[in-house]
Amino acid sequence: DEGEGVARVVFPDLVVDFSQFRGGARDLAGDLAARDFTLNAMAVPLGAALPLLDAPPEDPGAVRGRLLPALVDPHGGRRDLEAGVIRALGRRNLADDPLRLLRAFRFRAQLDFAIEPGTRGWIPELAPALGGVAAERVSHELGLVLATGRAGRTFAEMAEAGILFVLFPELAPGVGLEQPGFHHLDVFRHCLAALEALEELVRDPGTAFTEAAPLRSWVAGAGDRLPWLAWAALFHDLGKPACRGEKAGRPTFYYHDHAGAEMVAAIGRRLRWPRRGTAFAARMVRLHMRPFFLLAQVRRGGPSRRAMRRLLTEAGADYPALFLLAMADSRAGRGPLKPPDLDRNLDLLWSRVHAFHEERMRPVAALPRLLTGHDLQEIFGLAPGPRIGRLLEALEEARVEGRVADREEAVRWLRRLVEQEEA
Repeated sequence: DEGEGVARVVFPDLVVDFSQFRGGARDLAGDLAARDFTLNAMAVPLGAALPLLDAPPEDPGAVRGRLLPALVDPHGGRRDLEAGVIRALGRRNLADDPLRLLRAFRFRAQLDFAIEPGTRGWIPELAPALGGVAAERVSHELGLVLATGRAGRTFAEMAEAGILFVLFPELAPGVGLEQPGFHHLDVFRHCLAALEALEELVRDPGTAFTEAAPLRSWVAGAGDRLPWLAWAALFHDLGKPACRGEKAGRPTFYYHDHAGAEMVAAIGRRLRWPRRGTAFAARMVRLHMRPFFLLAQVRRGGPSRRAMRRLLTEAGADYPALFLLAMADSRAGRGPLKPPDLDRNLDLLWSRVHAFHEERMRPVAALPRLLTGHDLQEIFGLAPGPRIGRLLEALEEARVEGRVADREEAVRWLRRLVEQEEA
């Protein structure tokens, strides 16, 4: 990139980047002085590094022993690195590129280092400037934070520093917003707690679920869906402030799941997130209450086959993710009115839904259709149109629920349904 003064050479086992001195610097000292943090303001002459590429020692200590005498470190980067400290070179260094404010927390999440007080003091002052940083750059840094598994804690600190609400102003109305007695936190802090709980569940679903193996399998194969599930955890109650009402003196939040899903979609457009990832996060937010709606049936020996099928149809192959999110939501609520058996019943619901999927949904999905749309036109004299699709969907539901087993039963069952509709 001639405009940026950078170039990259790719070898089979090595990638080498070349860059001009940055920030208008005329020498190495000026270049290092323009960096973001002291731990990034160190250099080693090529003459000391190149021999290690030809025959790199197996012992990392030997590598350090050969490089340290040649280390160029005018700002104490090695000292801060060894002490686990993130220190900006100066206020102006942060102001020159406000993304560095977010990068400080990214390094904190990745390295578990501490941001030193002076740097922390500059961050709130400069936080508003983050709003002018390109969405793609912001999203990249946020993705790196999520990948650490420490996003819940990190986002909480970003909120204290004034950064999080610049990036996501939609979260601010949840601060101080009271919830029913099921919860012990306001809406915003509950969302942060749910994200932390999800990160713990992703590390080991067995801490909450008896039937944990399928959840571990989903996590292992989730790939890039995991960060989007994390976003869903942070944003799962985003719609509550807009949906707040009151009934019998208690706050209500009817349809906050649907409102939140729309808000997540809007955030995705603003931050230029991939459509697939945004859609996944929004769908999880929209569905996050569905497992809770079925808990009353669990106490009566349910839920019904119809209810489980509808849940599985809406959630699709990612239904394990929905239960991870629901359990995280539940674990983040510890108010005095929370039913003591809620987490246990949610675990039981997961086991029943998963068993139904494996014993009924999966086998039926592998079978050929009992009837096609063309069959319905011929047998019942129906015209092509949406009604055909609705009837086939109803037939599939009846098949999964065990009410229809073969083609003959399917014709009889549909005939009764068609006659009822036309009566």
